[in-house]
Amino acid sequence: MKMISPTLKQEYEYFLTKRASLLPKKAGKFVVIVGKEVTGTYDTAGEALRNASAKYAAGSFLIQRVFRNEEECVQKFSSMVVRFPRS
Repeated sequence: MKMISPTLKQEYEYFLTKRASLLPKKAGKFVVIVGKEVTGTYDTAGEALRNASAKYAAGSFLIQRVFRNEEECVQKFSSMVVRFPRS
């Protein structure tokens, strides 16, 4: 298994078990996974992040592209600062 954050290990393992069933309708899309549930499907990672961060605490959800094969499954690491408006 590829190296992944222990925090989201459950979500990624759930994705791997469900990937085949997601492929027919969601290939190339981005899914949001919380625990063992797909809570949303989006066309872009940005859209997935905006919607998920409005509903869930940071670090409590996984955004994963539904890849067709292992060649599409490439780990990418990035860092970004997110500024949320104060209430």
